[in-house]
Amino acid sequence: MKKEKLLVLAKTYPVISRKYEHLVCVAGLTEDNNWRRIYPIPWELFWRGSEKKFKKKTWIEYKLVYDRPSDRRPESRKIDFESIRVLDEEDFREIKRRLDEKLANLDELEDKDDREVSLSVIKPILKDFVWTDSEYFEKVEEMSKQITLGEGKSAVKIDVPDKKFQFVFRCCRDCKKTHTIMCEDWEMGILYIKMREKDPKSAPIKVKNEFYNEIPKKGHLYFILGTHNIHGSWLIVSVVYPKQNDLDLLRQQILPIS
Repeated sequence: MKKEKLLVLAKTYPVISRKYEHLVCVAGLTEDNNWRRIYPIPWELFWRGSEKKFKKKTWIEYKLVYDRPSDRRPESRKIDFESIRVLDEEDFREIKRRLDEKLANLDELEDKDDREVSLSVIKPILKDFVWTDSEYFEKVEEMSKQITLGEGKSAVKIDVPDKKFQFVFRCCRDCKKTHTIMCEDWEMGILYIKMREKDPKSAPIKVKNEFYNEIPKKGHLYFILGTHNIHGSWLIVSVVYPKQNDLDLLRQQILPIS
């Protein structure tokens, strides 16, 4: 089987899978800067403290089961997840360079079929951050009860966000309309679950403060966009931004933060 390296830029919150129990959507850029979505990535790679555990902004290597699209979306590939090898974390300056080369316009993406393109990146101009109760929450809770392993016991209990978070934004300076799109970023889901355990009422407000107020202050904000595997609609599958040490390196290059 052919090997491939991927710069991981997107990890979504786990979803239910009857075959693998829970799956994580993983996407990023290959060495030649092409978009790639890989699966299956079972949640067990993460919760068991596996040596294969990886995070965003890290390069991984794996074997492709087929070197061709594994569903209707051209960027999708099925991999041998047991072959995953974790490599080095990438410098944010290189991540920024790669993403800037791939910047798109969501207005134009929405006019295309997901058989043509199903992964992309934008630099959003934020307008608001909103949330509603998730209609998916009760469905997932019920599905979780039905999925069992071994002696009839579920391998792990995944806390499911009971809120649906959406960014309101323009996709670029030339954007003709305001978009309101759901965000499925892993980091956002984890933050909400932690805040909900402390105070359910204030949890969404704290998530908004972090992702709408604090993170954008750093500049160099990117949304990785991906299409829904069934409906074909666009989702924000990852929020990519620099950490403090990344900002220090970026300032050395005298880069603008817009």
